[in-house]
Amino acid sequence: MIDALLRRPSGSGEFFADAVRLACLFSLAAALLWFGPVDAALFLLVLGGTLVSRSLEIPRLFDGLYGLTLLAAAWSSVLDLYARVSWWDIPVHFAATAVIASMTYFLLARLGVVPVPGRRSTPAAARVAVPVLVLSLGLAVSVLWELAEWWGNSFVDASINVGYQDTMGDLAAGGLGALLAGVVMDRMIRRDPEPAVPASGAGAPLQRRLNR
Repeated sequence: MIDALLRRPSGSGEFFADAVRLACLFSLAAALLWFGPVDAALFLLVLGGTLVSRSLEIPRLFDGLYGLTLLAAAWSSVLDLYARVSWWDIPVHFAATAVIASMTYFLLARLGVVPVPGRRSTPAAARVAVPVLVLSLGLAVSVLWELAEWWGNSFVDASINVGYQDTMGDLAAGGLGALLAGVVMDRMIRRDPEPAVPASGAGAPLQRRLNR
């Protein structure tokens, strides 16, 4: 993972993903100069997330879209778009939860914590394993996100929108995004039905299949 993090980019997808990471770094600098410590901490978290994705050797187009989605969500918070546009948080929760849940699955598969379906999976389990796992991760992410919004409303900025309808809408959007992401990821994995036994490292089969 360290070697993947430090290697030079090659190909348009990797340059795109690294350009997004550079934009995250510039956003962090802008927050330090012109905004405040809370905004800077938010961009630092986003930058850290994009560095994790670089270390996983995932498809670089998805890597770039993942970082771009997180960056858009962060800037939406900094620029108060969630307050200015009442419906904006729904698509953001949908997209951001989808990519975060997918990236979390990548990470857990790389560490060998969750299985990668293959010929050894039973047919019934194979059809639902990845979507259910990604959905579960997405719902967990959504709950943590809502807790963060509650904490922010209570202790940082009372203008942060919280409430029953807002929370339920955000959870529903996040869960739907994660479910769709899980279905798409499952289809991508099954394009190459090789065994689920790693050839080199816990996440090797998953990386090979998704990079094809």
